[in-house]
Amino acid sequence: MRKFFVIAAIMVAASMEIHAQLSPFDENGPVGWASIGMKCTGSGDINPVVVTTEEEIRAALQKCKGGKESMTIYVSGDIEIKEKLRYDKVKNVTIYGLPGSSLYNRNHNDNADYAGFFYCQNWENCIFRNLTLLGAGAYDISACDNIQLVESKNIWIDHCDIQDGVDGNLDAKTKSDNITVSWCKFSYLIAPWSRPGESDDHRCSSMWGSSDNRGDDEGYLNATFVNCWWYHGCGQRCPRIRFGNVHIANCLWENGTEDDPAQYCIGVGHQSDMYVENGDFSGTVVTGGHLKYYLTDKNIYNLTVVGCIGEPDRQEKGKGYTGDYYIPYDDPNYHCRVYPAELVKEIVSDPETGAGATLDENLLTSRGNDHYGEYSGVNAPVVDGAARVVGIKYYNMAGVMIDCPEKGFSIVEFQMSDGSKVTQKIYTK
Repeated sequence: MRKFFVIAAIMVAASMEIHAQLSPFDENGPVGWASIGMKCTGSGDINPVVVTTEEEIRAALQKCKGGKESMTIYVSGDIEIKEKLRYDKVKNVTIYGLPGSSLYNRNHNDNADYAGFFYCQNWENCIFRNLTLLGAGAYDISACDNIQLVESKNIWIDHCDIQDGVDGNLDAKTKSDNITVSWCKFSYLIAPWSRPGESDDHRCSSMWGSSDNRGDDEGYLNATFVNCWWYHGCGQRCPRIRFGNVHIANCLWENGTEDDPAQYCIGVGHQSDMYVENGDFSGTVVTGGHLKYYLTDKNIYNLTVVGCIGEPDRQEKGKGYTGDYYIPYDDPNYHCRVYPAELVKEIVSDPETGAGATLDENLLTSRGNDHYGEYSGVNAPVVDGAARVVGIKYYNMAGVMIDCPEKGFSIVEFQMSDGSKVTQKIYTK
């Protein structure tokens, strides 16, 4: 009876149009690569089930295995996962974490089957939202990620808090494609473990592409990371990319401290095409020996950095690269709303509306982002002096404050660090 009332309340909330606890910069939908081609819709919020034990989540995923059933799975409470959740060919499924819930697995051993959480092979059109995944801490053993995507496509991972992955927090490999990771927080809060002959500090957050020798990955591994937060302890791979066209926008790096510096932030790997836009590196500390916040392998790659704090604008190509620079907006179907880097820290680290599992029941819906429509763009004002943007507010044409631009004309107001305000009129189709 309790589950019936929980599901009923969720379904009523999902139909509401309110934006409680939602940042005005949160599009509440799969922007970027997960909306290219076949837009990621997950289950469409049909067939809801609430799970409170490992046995119940396994039973739900077993029904979805092989694409047999579409389902909306709500995780409730704290659930211990003792063995990896490996169910192949799952299709059209959404997994939501209810507020305050978590999946945890503190197992350390040499058997990869008993560490990590979701091993997603041949998953298609699936959504993970508002999940808290608590791993056992860094321990160099392959295929023990909190989420691992293998030959999976059209995946949206949003507002998840992903901690202490054994091999990694979130990895993708082997022709995985069309993935968007938005408003996610990554961290390593448990001291790393080690075993003979392996890395003694494997706090490697996100590896995109498993090997330079996987030539069949060429043309795949395309992804968008937007409004993500690499927090304490992520020593490297934030993320580390091979082969894919990858857009990293409005992200925050606070992964290294003076006492525990990171090795690097972004890894620019073999045949990667990367566009890093309006991010904030100012809150992290990295060791020497790398190109500041980047690790480049000097093989075939191209990198564009634009509008970031702590890193100058630049474009560079690795040895042997002869193609054009990757610009995501060259694709007319690509949509990702981006704001000035000066706002990233305040917005992404906001404990109520920022990155991580900050959604409430009213926002647990895979409604998509088509209600936002096309927009004319919001550009930070250029003003004389040292004033910078410290806040943005939106108003309709009647002067009433709104969460985000409405269809038609709206007013955007920039609050400047010197106390002044600058306004722009924008148009959304």
